[in-house]
Amino acid sequence: MHPWKTDLFVTPSTPIHLHDSVATFGSCFADVIGNYLTTNKFNVLNNPFGTVYNPISIHRILQMIGRKEMPDEIDFVESQGTFFNYQFHSSFYGSSQEALKEKIYTQIKLAHECLKSCQVVILTYGTAFVYRRKDNQQIVANCHKMPSSLFAKELISAEMIVNSALETIALLKELNPKVRVVTTVSPVRHTKDTLPLNSVSKSILRLCTHELQKSGVDYFPAYEVMMDDLRDYRFYKSDRIHPTEEAESYIIEKFGEQYFDSTTKNLLVEWNSIRQSMQHKPFQPNSSVHQTFLRKTVERLERIRHSLAVEDEIKAIKSQLL
Repeated sequence: MHPWKTDLFVTPSTPIHLHDSVATFGSCFADVIGNYLTTNKFNVLNNPFGTVYNPISIHRILQMIGRKEMPDEIDFVESQGTFFNYQFHSSFYGSSQEALKEKIYTQIKLAHECLKSCQVVILTYGTAFVYRRKDNQQIVANCHKMPSSLFAKELISAEMIVNSALETIALLKELNPKVRVVTTVSPVRHTKDTLPLNSVSKSILRLCTHELQKSGVDYFPAYEVMMDDLRDYRFYKSDRIHPTEEAESYIIEKFGEQYFDSTTKNLLVEWNSIRQSMQHKPFQPNSSVHQTFLRKTVERLERIRHSLAVEDEIKAIKSQLL
């Protein structure tokens, strides 16, 4: 117990192992989790359709992947000579509608194969506010800077989110009966909604994840770690919206406490020690001291190569040996 804060103690869940395949979907905090797992040699499909904040759009993407369906023609939009799709992040674009379709279909096929065999799907919800097109009443994942007059902003209900989630999870289970779903609420604050309405939005999301736990869905308390454990502006970047790298690392440490067993934790401690040492830039690469360091590093990597995919690192270091 720290004298200046309240510790949040997570309850260990069914472990996520290094050999497990993991897919992340959702807000930018899904990227944080995915990047961490990728850095630590997990097999990860990290937010394959880019950042998506609202649960309905996250679920719709998963349903398209599960059914190998393309978005409707009406979802494609052109802006300043570039083509986008209302169901995906703006990182998905093309010089033509056909080029964008090909890019989307390629990613859908890749993600479909991943979902057929992966052990864990992590969903990170960012906001309960959505933007709905006025012409067809469809909720969009991204407005792509189109005129605001085309959309109506709406706060969706917990019931709508839960029903959409259960339908999506049922589809995932049909595709892959062994898959496990983990939800989390993003600790990133949506202050453009105003602070009071951000609280309302996050409350709806938290209620949804609580209800989903009754159906066997896991929950990781990233939001609570940020709000109640860290609970200090020094853990926010200068925008007072996004957690600092230090805060992200702390939240991820809690993720490890909840989902990694002792074997995985020990391996990751060793791997991160090696990884940090490899970032050292020598002044004299050919010196006997550095050459000894390289040989010892190779030995350390050899000891974990059967548990972690470090073949590229071994090859790279051996190429530096005289």
